[in-house]
Amino acid sequence: MRFQFPKFHKKDLVITIHGFGRKTEHEMDPLASYLEKQGFEVWTFSYYDPEDLSDTDFRSWILRCEARLRKAVDEKRRIHLLGFSMGGVVASYLASVYPVEDLLLAAPAFYPIDFNKIQKAARGKVMSSGDNKDPRSMSSDQTKAFLNVVSRYRGSILQVDCPILMLHGTADEVISFKSSRRMFEQIENPNKYLVFLESAHHRFLYDGAYESLAFPIIRDYFRGEIKPQIYNPASKEKAARPKAQPAMQQEPARPSSDLSSKETSRDSLAQKPKAKKTERASFQALRKLSTRSIPSSAQDDKETDQ
Repeated sequence: MRFQFPKFHKKDLVITIHGFGRKTEHEMDPLASYLEKQGFEVWTFSYYDPEDLSDTDFRSWILRCEARLRKAVDEKRRIHLLGFSMGGVVASYLASVYPVEDLLLAAPAFYPIDFNKIQKAARGKVMSSGDNKDPRSMSSDQTKAFLNVVSRYRGSILQVDCPILMLHGTADEVISFKSSRRMFEQIENPNKYLVFLESAHHRFLYDGAYESLAFPIIRDYFRGEIKPQIYNPASKEKAARPKAQPAMQQEPARPSSDLSSKETSRDSLAQKPKAKKTERASFQALRKLSTRSIPSSAQDDKETDQ
């Protein structure tokens, strides 16, 4: 008689890479809680210690992240990689080196074009200058490490061959949404998608305003259930899209779980208010249509790389 032992299926693993600031891994707490309830295993960790003023070697930050990826690869896990802000740059590097199923970048800090503006917007919660003695602030040496990460590793995204999805808020007060568009234009990987969240701010993963919209998009992307379509603005058939409102103002607040539904016809779309020429993902469009990649515009203002 043969005994057959049950096979234990490992959950898909989401590894998160946080941004620059004192919240470190806790930036991911709301998203991690949501994804775990949706059947994923989630690894969150801090790759630097904001309380340790000597922890300013950006290479050590990268090595700590690599250690997590190696552990997951050794365990033969199915890995989904997510990076937020500076973590988006780090995640891009990791995805260029380690085998992952897909990569999701939330407000990636590829081009922090106006560093003084970033400091002012953060008000000590994200980064600071050396003269700022606010105990909540990051030191000037830690801030230099942030700049080193961005300048040395942002080009790694061009070497990523897995699917890439960028999410960026159009009201991002820290990293302009044009930063993502600028990098998106340079990526030759055909499996790339860029979605703008109308009026969303930098911290949309945990500020409470856009979680009900962003989280289902992330979940469905990692499940492979989102099949974005290339939107051609030069096409003769232009489907007008409504201007999005913050998710918390929607009724119901949570978007449909089936983001790839195509129930809404073009005729019904045509009756909606005409959207601005700039192609952006709207809340209603994401609820009723398949998520669309947003092409880059040649008319955008050019930013200066700093």
